[in-house]
Amino acid sequence: MKANLNFFKEKEQVIIADLAKYERQSGILSFMRLLSFLCAAALIIWGYASHTAALAFLGWAVFILFIILCIIHGSIIEKVNYLTELNKVNSSYIARINGDFNELRNIAVKGLKRAEDIGSAKKRLYGKDFEEPDHDYCADLDLFGKKSLFSLLNISETSFGRRRFADYLLKPHISGIPVKELKKKQKAVDELYSKPEILMDYQATARVGKMTKDPKVLLDFAESGSKTKPFANALIFVGLLIWICVPLAFIVLPDYGTASIPACLIVNLIIWMAGRSFNDVYIKACEGMPNQVRAMLKLYSILEIGGFENDLIKSLIKGNDKTKGASETLKELNNVLRLAGLRSQPLFALILNLIFPLDFIISYLMGNWAVKYGKELPVYVDRLAELEALMCVSQTGLVFPESSFPDFVDSDDPADNAFFEGENITHPLLEHDTAVSNSVTIDKDIAIITGSNMSGKTTLIRTVGVCTILAMTGGMVPAAKLKLGRMRVMSSMRIVDSLEENMSTFKAELMRISGIVKAGSEAMPMLFLIDEIFRGTNSADRTEGALTVLKNLSKPYICGLMTTHDYAMIDKTEEGFDNIRYYHFSETYTDTGIVFDYKLTQGISRRSNAKYLMKLVGIS
Repeated sequence: MKANLNFFKEKEQVIIADLAKYERQSGILSFMRLLSFLCAAALIIWGYASHTAALAFLGWAVFILFIILCIIHGSIIEKVNYLTELNKVNSSYIARINGDFNELRNIAVKGLKRAEDIGSAKKRLYGKDFEEPDHDYCADLDLFGKKSLFSLLNISETSFGRRRFADYLLKPHISGIPVKELKKKQKAVDELYSKPEILMDYQATARVGKMTKDPKVLLDFAESGSKTKPFANALIFVGLLIWICVPLAFIVLPDYGTASIPACLIVNLIIWMAGRSFNDVYIKACEGMPNQVRAMLKLYSILEIGGFENDLIKSLIKGNDKTKGASETLKELNNVLRLAGLRSQPLFALILNLIFPLDFIISYLMGNWAVKYGKELPVYVDRLAELEALMCVSQTGLVFPESSFPDFVDSDDPADNAFFEGENITHPLLEHDTAVSNSVTIDKDIAIITGSNMSGKTTLIRTVGVCTILAMTGGMVPAAKLKLGRMRVMSSMRIVDSLEENMSTFKAELMRISGIVKAGSEAMPMLFLIDEIFRGTNSADRTEGALTVLKNLSKPYICGLMTTHDYAMIDKTEEGFDNIRYYHFSETYTDTGIVFDYKLTQGISRRSNAKYLMKLVGIS
């Protein structure tokens, strides 16, 4: 599968043209709204001032036209807002295909002025809030940050979708997911990949709906909401039925008929005041829900009409056949919230509650909804989160020049799963046009990689690690072909000291390596990635320490890659181990510098370019 840059460039032209059209319409309608309002006001005032009923009537007719224009203009503004976000989404796809992380950042902060908003946008893009310092591989494989897997592949716009995709990247080796489940995910991802327009529609709609915050108010109410008390429901009937007194008063006591109207208003005022403390629980809950409920409803609606055929996707959209669908349930709640929106202005809320017990009705409807469907709401959120994570996983096929679905070893034997065979695997964070791919095979053995500085050793083992993680998410990998086992991935690459914990770089590395060795004793399949083992100590200790680690990791259910410049250690492994394979990177020297080909070759390289590099920077 290959990225289709032309599709998104053509889409960009269509979006820009539509956006320009609706912006023109918005400008015209804005002028017509102002003109109609001024005309209506002038005609109404003139008509009443001159006692000319025709002018006043015409003024009110123009005012109705003003209201209609406001409604039409509102829908046009919604389209402008949607197309603006859709254009950003489309531009993000182009930036991802080009591997342009700076442009991704510029798109994320476009139009923002407050430093706080810009910081929040970058945080959402980079996913730094999901970093786990003591994680098995998080820091080493660039999962989060400005130039990271998360910033490249994440298209989730909801808070729960971002979190689920982060979990996909962090926890594939812990979940123990069966091959059958991985294949189900692959089929779902394959269909999502084939429908980029639906993905873009979903993302733009979520952006307009501002789904970046957790729906805490909504979830809390769904969990704790309860039906209103019988006496409160009785007051609803009192507030409504009391108006029967007005026509009766005009019939029975015509002299007091007019006075019955304010009497009914006063009764409803008393009812409203009596229920303020009781109804406030429901009314305040309504205030924090409308935008997110409306957005979730739209997102589910987009998915429902998306024409998906995959069983996993359909089950996430529709859920259990025995219950109402998510969109039907959310539509009921949205209707209640629209009713609650009528009382958004305090004065209007007072007037409405004087006429009929609006707050009691809202509380009654909200309570009933919470009892009937509240327990299902977290399920709806969870299903959207899972769908968004799968959408993110599908990005590999939409972004990279070459990608494919990996095959998995169909065996639960730990030894069979210590396997990685990749053909033309590529690191996803390198520039797509210039990245060099390599083929790697590790089968219950350890690959020791040698080569000069900057030749590509570290990038290669990162590529193996990243491809393994992407494969475990159920998505595609940037490779022509990949077959692997389901392995726990552990790494020791970026080692930093800690003043707070009084830990040197060497001690920090010891802790990481000891964690790998300990995990290797659990008889579970594992892939380890170690870069320049024990670089922080003297050569003799480094050699002996490295040999000890290799002996501990020489087990049939473990495979791994290790880079090193320690040739003394390599010499000793040539005789003492039968599970070690040797690979290297090489380079050529010219009068102007060093040329690396970044191609992995079998064998050991004993060349070093350290002196040459020092000379290039003026150290001789």
